[in-house]
Amino acid sequence: MKTDDAQATILLVSRIASDGTSPLTALQFWKLVTDVGHPGALLGMTADDLMSAGLAADMAGRVVGLLARATAMAFALERLDQSGIATLTPFDDGYPQRLRTSLGPKAPAVLHAAGALELLNEGGVGVVGSRNVSDKGAQVAAALGRQAVSINVSLISGAARGVDQLAMNAAFEAGGDVIGVPAHSLSRTLRASSVRRAIHDGRTVLCTPYAPNAPFSVGQAMGRNKLIYALSDVTVAVAADKGSGGTWSGATEAMKGRYCRVAVWRGPGEGPGNEALDGMGAIPISDTSELQNILDSHPSEDEKSPLPEQVSLF
Repeated sequence: MKTDDAQATILLVSRIASDGTSPLTALQFWKLVTDVGHPGALLGMTADDLMSAGLAADMAGRVVGLLARATAMAFALERLDQSGIATLTPFDDGYPQRLRTSLGPKAPAVLHAAGALELLNEGGVGVVGSRNVSDKGAQVAAALGRQAVSINVSLISGAARGVDQLAMNAAFEAGGDVIGVPAHSLSRTLRASSVRRAIHDGRTVLCTPYAPNAPFSVGQAMGRNKLIYALSDVTVAVAADKGSGGTWSGATEAMKGRYCRVAVWRGPGEGPGNEALDGMGAIPISDTSELQNILDSHPSEDEKSPLPEQVSLF
């Protein structure tokens, strides 16, 4: 049974039961929480009540409209639950609190997940890189997946073609735990027999901040990148383009936001942007065995979180 805070959060943010009223973005949601307190307190309030609490008239009307979706949302959530997809908010025990700690107001207020939910809170090694990785880069990605298993941590990636799938498949085949953050439809992904077997095995969880039936988009791929970093203790960029592309933008954003420690592969198979990431402060590695040393070491003062904006919001 969802708490009032969890129910209100889903109604305000989720896109799974759209009625024409635009749901709040993560930033809008967290600002609302900062302005009015716990989201559950909004249930039953009128637009006049909300304006008296300090909300602008247009936002007050929007919030009331979103909260009125309770019946349609209940049916939508039930369908997802029956398909094996859980809907988590920061007010649910299964929500990975490291997202709030690392991302602050950029943390997703709603997360859809299927599989071994407990893995989301355990951290691990993230592996990211180009879809069109070279043969040598592909070998590095797979080696990183196997190394994560050998040091008994989860492998975290984006489930995309190329580096992501190579690392995830290698970790799973080696008997390890795998966390995938796809930018494409979670519902469609779960229809694949290989994915269903992995989920049933209890060593895999897939999660997304987007509606489970949302198709792939470049924007979603860029947006989900921060989750890979925030769920990880260290993330390795295997092959990045220089100055553009998802791997470059994700790594530079993660270093700037201090979402986790960011490492970069410096060796055969590296991308044209890897040297630049090294120069910007990413931890250079040239042997997969170095992962253990990074995990065992303490972050420097510059790597520590939270940043000034990453304060407790309720």
